[in-house]
Amino acid sequence: MGKISVGITLLVLGFVDLFANSNRYEIKSGIVEYEIVGNIQSENGSRLNGTSKLYFKDFGILELVDEKVVQTNMGEKEEERTISKIVNNKMLTVDFNDEVIYSQSLALDEENPVQNIKNYESFVQMGAKNLGTENILGYKCDVWQLGEDKIWIHNSVPLKLITKSLGITQIQEAKFAVFNVDIKNDKFKLPAFPVKVIEEIIGQEGEYIPSGD
Repeated sequence: MGKISVGITLLVLGFVDLFANSNRYEIKSGIVEYEIVGNIQSENGSRLNGTSKLYFKDFGILELVDEKVVQTNMGEKEEERTISKIVNNKMLTVDFNDEVIYSQSLALDEENPVQNIKNYESFVQMGAKNLGTENILGYKCDVWQLGEDKIWIHNSVPLKLITKSLGITQIQEAKFAVFNVDIKNDKFKLPAFPVKVIEEIIGQEGEYIPSGD
């Protein structure tokens, strides 16, 4: 199974503070557990199923997403796990296949604006359409339509997301959510893999290497 960007990882990758003095979340801390289901448009009718856990504290200065997804294709199952962690303005992504952690600076993802910070002003700025409000797990959510994506936001925390991209239709919905709670530091612990800085990797690949002629 290739690198399938699904779930709340979609909400984390490319996160950026669009406003200099605003927080990533409007809630100090939270734990949210999601269920993921999806369909892949193909002759074999592949399906995605999985779970994702979101932990954050200090209004999102520290955040971790642990996602597990299983793709079923012609009766065969393949599992992929991804962990992404945000600390201040840095993001760390764990690659379990290569047993490495990639580090990079947060930057605005202009191609996937739904992945950026989720407050009312940012959605308006991105041209999203407000569809009203709905309750998820008893929490009042603003519902937004942005292109083909639809997202339910409670105080800037996503509780449901429907995306359509590259032939994949995916629904991710919170099945458990608590806010303003104490979260143990071990929830943000990463595997003891070596760390590679993305900017350095890109720089090395872009360097001109003389042929020696």
